[in-house]
Amino acid sequence: MSKNEFQHTAKNAGIIGITASLGAVFGFALQLLVAYYYGAGHQTDAFFMAQSTSDLLSKMLMGGSVTAIFIPLFIDRLTKNNKQGAWDLALNITNTIGVIYIILIAVVFFFSTQFVQLIAPGFDAETTKLTSQLLQILLPSFFFLFMVEFATSMLQSLKHFGLPALLRIVAPSISIICIIAFVHSIGIYALAVGVVVGSIVQLGLLVWGLLKEGMQYRFFVRLKDPALRSLFHLVYPFIFSVIATQGAGLVYRVLVSGLEEGSLSALKFAEKITQLITIIFINSVTLVIYPLLSEKASLLDTAGMRTTIGRSMRLIVFTTLPLIITVAILRHPIVDVIYHHGSFTDTDANLTSLALLYLVLGLTTTGISSVLGHAILALKQTRTAVAVTIASQVVAMALFALLVPRMGVAGLAFASSLVPLSSAFLYYLYLTKSISGLYYIFKHVAYVKIMIITAIACTAVWAIRPFLAFNTVTEIVVPLVVGIAIYSMCAYAWKLEEMHEVIDIIISKIHKQKTV
Repeated sequence: MSKNEFQHTAKNAGIIGITASLGAVFGFALQLLVAYYYGAGHQTDAFFMAQSTSDLLSKMLMGGSVTAIFIPLFIDRLTKNNKQGAWDLALNITNTIGVIYIILIAVVFFFSTQFVQLIAPGFDAETTKLTSQLLQILLPSFFFLFMVEFATSMLQSLKHFGLPALLRIVAPSISIICIIAFVHSIGIYALAVGVVVGSIVQLGLLVWGLLKEGMQYRFFVRLKDPALRSLFHLVYPFIFSVIATQGAGLVYRVLVSGLEEGSLSALKFAEKITQLITIIFINSVTLVIYPLLSEKASLLDTAGMRTTIGRSMRLIVFTTLPLIITVAILRHPIVDVIYHHGSFTDTDANLTSLALLYLVLGLTTTGISSVLGHAILALKQTRTAVAVTIASQVVAMALFALLVPRMGVAGLAFASSLVPLSSAFLYYLYLTKSISGLYYIFKHVAYVKIMIITAIACTAVWAIRPFLAFNTVTEIVVPLVVGIAIYSMCAYAWKLEEMHEVIDIIISKIHKQKTV
């Protein structure tokens, strides 16, 4: 890679990193606004069900797989200086699949009530009607967002990353504006309108970018185009695997619809907190280790892979174990500070706190599963990855069916936390065939030390919290600061390598932000 290419890549990486962070902030702000204006009741249950149904349809109708297969075909024509041929290929695929999407949207629109009754049989008549109406409003976004994904892949193939990265901020921003502008006149429908308007604006920005690159839109459909036939032939197997991997999602929707009002909303609000924790504390590790694992796999250095996996797992346990217990202890004040405002009632807060308690339990196993999954991909064992994904869906469906009737919303959250454990176990079994002595990753004194200092720090958090209950913010901040201080000092005094690795990651992130 030349110096200019490296600088260009570094600049793009910096832009993507910044917009991803801002997108997470704006997305979280949107969630706060939803909680403030709508609370966690049948309205938000209806919206989240309609939105997730639209997402489900998008996944089942080839969405991402079409884009993944299209990119190499598009780039191949570009590298052969056949830019017009690349545009023709893109327009033919866009127009053909666009027609399919429009037909599907029309069918779902006219049979939306029956569709909602099928996937959410537990909803009462009022919630079913509202979900059906919201789904009808959201359906155009189902079409536009596919086009957004497709246009994004074209711009990225042309090495333009700034505009697609900007969309992470645009979408939640428009939803926020629509809620503030229309919440008092059209209620929950403002949220659905925001999603649709956001998808249109996103597509408009990308089309503007493509027109600047020389694309000239024309409507034509050439079904006999060999490239189109090749694409559908390659996508065909993906459809069945995608349908198989969405089984747990369907069971989830059916079961949650039969729970008490606000259960789905409480799960979504709690998930937003755990997703934010995952982005901050887990993704930083997995992003760093994947290139290392890939490099060692290409050199057939399985011993090196074993070492990297072991160190990564210890680092994840080091960062997430005290976090799980601390969030579990402070879950009520955390939910109160974040969501308990406006229309968000005491009942909503209690339900969200309950969901958060069980969802946070899966943080460590989620990180470990991600590490082992990246090792599988580094070894190019894609079939194994697909097999584990399908198997985990089967496990999820069984756990949902077993736990939800007994535990309600807590059962859904707990089952979601247990699924990564099954994935991690299956990944581990497969990796033992390729990496000898893999069981040594569990034989390390650091795990014992981490458990001891976690017990010390979290006991301090639990002990001082009751004395600070006079103020919600103080009830969170003071125990958190004390817990972090005790944990850090114990880790440093005990000379845990993981403490130094965390410091290195923080320093490297700060350095990257300064150099962007």
